[in-house]
Amino acid sequence: MAVPLVSRRAAFAALAGACAWPALARADAAAGAAQRFRAIEVDVGPARELGAGVLAEWIAHDLPAFLRQSFAAHLAPGDRNAAILRARIDSVTLGAPNTANFGLFGGGGDDTIDYIEGAGVVVGAAGREIASYPLLCSLRASTRITDPEGVIARQRVSNLAQSFAQWLPGKMGL
Repeated sequence: MAVPLVSRRAAFAALAGACAWPALARADAAAGAAQRFRAIEVDVGPARELGAGVLAEWIAHDLPAFLRQSFAAHLAPGDRNAAILRARIDSVTLGAPNTANFGLFGGGGDDTIDYIEGAGVVVGAAGREIASYPLLCSLRASTRITDPEGVIARQRVSNLAQSFAQWLPGKMGL
């Protein structure tokens, strides 16, 4: 029976892999722990400072529920060692009418693009920032209907909050 020969290079590679395995296992365990959140916070301060007043307040009201829904599988409210997920909203913009009419599939004259920009910030149990995941979401909206009471604007902001919450887990690799 023939015995396969192994080169020194292959033997050293196998040995190095065996030595690195415990370190990789610890790194995977740490990454798993970072995927659990004891709380979700929303910080609209940066958006408010840019003059998004009412829009920022609407985001602060709607975003926590959408985030709880999107991160339900990663919440561990009783785990003191779990991280905190802080959604920082830097800006909220409701586009002006007639600003989304571009390209071959331009809209019908009153379409616009709304934006929300911010980041998902992971804060460790010790209170320091572990990671930050910047995110910009845009949605096409129709402004064909007049909105003197602000009902449609309110819905557009809620749609932006929902979009942010839905895209954030993927941005974070969850």
